[in-house]
Amino acid sequence: MNFVHQKYNFAISIGVYQDGIGMVGLIYDVMADELFHAVREKGAFLNEEPLVPVKERPVEEAIIGINARWLIEGRNPYRNPLSALVRDVRGTRSIGSAAIELAYLAADRLDGYISVKLSPWDYAAGLVLLEEVGCRASNFQGDRLSLLEPGTFIAGKPHVHKEIISLYLGEDH
Repeated sequence: MNFVHQKYNFAISIGVYQDGIGMVGLIYDVMADELFHAVREKGAFLNEEPLVPVKERPVEEAIIGINARWLIEGRNPYRNPLSALVRDVRGTRSIGSAAIELAYLAADRLDGYISVKLSPWDYAAGLVLLEEVGCRASNFQGDRLSLLEPGTFIAGKPHVHKEIISLYLGEDH
């Protein structure tokens, strides 16, 4: 949709996995000419500059990538918890490309990213990047993500990831 409508904010995203483990992640933001890439246990990079481990921020100072549609859609069982989260964080962004938003999280431009329904091909490359910079990713219950089926998705800096699940998305919500 971004490619067709905006001619901006679209990416080429490739994740290479071996036995369910992410080995290589490449996200190329075509229009910005930014290549985010990582090899397992060898670090993550933006073009040729190393990405450093992300800096933690409290949830109330966090900027979260989230699609506003999830906040108003009546069929979304997470609408109320997500609305509360949006109220409590410093700000939200919606770039419209999960791959770019995960790359921005790895580059410390965002503190978290949330989607109510995301497919593995949208996040496979990003997971490799995130692991190399110390971020966490899971479904809304904190469980490991499927590489075969779409589902809920949350990624963030460790503290932000943990806080959002426990305060907003956990079993009680």
